[in-house]
Amino acid sequence: MFVVNGRYLTQKATGVHRYAFEICNKLHEMGVDFHVAVPKEIHPDYKFSFKTVKCGSLNTHLWEQISLPRYLRSIGSPLLISFTGCGPLNYNNQIMTIHDVSHERYPEWFSKNYYRFYHYMMPRIGRKAHAVLTVSEFSKNEIVQTLGLDPQKIHVIHSNVPFHNKPSKEDILNYKPAPDSERYILAVSSMDPRKNFIRLVKAFNQIEDKSIKLYIIGMRFKAFNTPDLEELVGENIHLPGYIDDEALQTMYQNALLSVYPSLYEGFGLPPLESMTFGCPAINSDIPALREVSEDAALYVDPFDVNDITNKINLLVSDADLRQSLRIKGLEQIKKYSWKKSAEQVYKLACKFM
Repeated sequence: MFVVNGRYLTQKATGVHRYAFEICNKLHEMGVDFHVAVPKEIHPDYKFSFKTVKCGSLNTHLWEQISLPRYLRSIGSPLLISFTGCGPLNYNNQIMTIHDVSHERYPEWFSKNYYRFYHYMMPRIGRKAHAVLTVSEFSKNEIVQTLGLDPQKIHVIHSNVPFHNKPSKEDILNYKPAPDSERYILAVSSMDPRKNFIRLVKAFNQIEDKSIKLYIIGMRFKAFNTPDLEELVGENIHLPGYIDDEALQTMYQNALLSVYPSLYEGFGLPPLESMTFGCPAINSDIPALREVSEDAALYVDPFDVNDITNKINLLVSDADLRQSLRIKGLEQIKKYSWKKSAEQVYKLACKFM
């Protein structure tokens, strides 16, 4: 038996929270003996059938650092797996997850408190943990270089898309938006400086077809030094904030293309979502996104506004290229599976139970 750190269930779901949630769902489907330790308040958006145990009276990091290890010791100090955050500093029998080390590479993107906390905690917990999970070979190399952890203890376990009602390959390739539907470009991510939305907006404002709209979908978080996009937003640019999975799936299916101009990623979930729903993608030419999409996307220099503009113009005007990327994307996503990821987690956990 092992315990999963359930602090992620108190927060609105983004990519890292989805990683934790979907692996827990698959472990439960596999009949694995585990439960998720949680604070008193769970976010209402999560619907699940795996076992949870509420413990402690604290919240946020205090719960993770005080309530959680106290609870674990009260039940015999079982193996703890943290799929987000760090895990407790004063607990040895654990596996942690590091999705990326962007706070080390670019501390200016984050609030000072966020940077200080993870700069202190991450390497210390990483050294004492039995193993460290991460989501790509790129992130593994970054963790070794920046935190000095032993590469032998770092295990790559991929993320995947959170959607379960995925259309078939035939449905995607035959899908056609309604003749009078809006023509738009989609960008999906939290409002984080590394996502490079300022340059995207500048590039979009230069495209040839002025009838096309841009939707930038995502939430804002206190941890990030969020760029002020409102100053650049025009009548063809929309910031709807967070939308639910069903609405997001529809947005992907009806978009001309998606753009993900991120400056730094450990994995990059939106490009994977794009491929899943047949939305041709333009990605930053950075190692993690090359690893995720391979030849199923166009790539741009994320620092070059004109390059982003030119690639958008190219993909908007070339229907055959869009269809080619759809076909390649549907092949590429076959490499990713929550079941496979959960099986890898369980196999690793068995070594330390």
